[in-house]
Amino acid sequence: MITMPRIKLTKSAIDALTKTTSEVVYWDAACPGFGVKVTPQGRKVFVVVYRTGGAGSKQRKYTIGPYGRVTLHQARVAAQKVFTAKLEGRDPAAEKRQSRRRMVADRIEDLLEGFITQRLAQNRSAAETSRLLRREVGIPWAGRSVHSISKRDVVDLISAIMQRGAPGSANKTLK
Repeated sequence: MITMPRIKLTKSAIDALTKTTSEVVYWDAACPGFGVKVTPQGRKVFVVVYRTGGAGSKQRKYTIGPYGRVTLHQARVAAQKVFTAKLEGRDPAAEKRQSRRRMVADRIEDLLEGFITQRLAQNRSAAETSRLLRREVGIPWAGRSVHSISKRDVVDLISAIMQRGAPGSANKTLK
């Protein structure tokens, strides 16, 4: 990662940045440690660089998000939150990594199989219910985290089952 001199980051300044042959980070003159990284493909991404334990400690990089989806103002606010967390003794980059790992541990398939083994084992219709859950919930939502499922997703799933002409299956799936 090649660093460039500090510039005053504004919307027009970021819009004027062009892609180069290697990654370039343009640091904000007003906020040390906050900048925008331009990739060789031309993507612009807001980043924050900080140290967790002072001058001798390892540098951490926290990616805020891509320019366009995240505005300059939102990125500055996020950078301030990262710096505040650092002052409180927390490591925002490590917390972000842990939340990603937690999302992987909360995958629908894993939770569905846990539910089937723990709750349905003593049920008379365990085989039929587990088959139904795997087909109607496990397949459409495979790879998703339980935290990403909204009420709207559930309504859409049940509606799709109803439209196939299976109101009994829709009711059992919802239960």
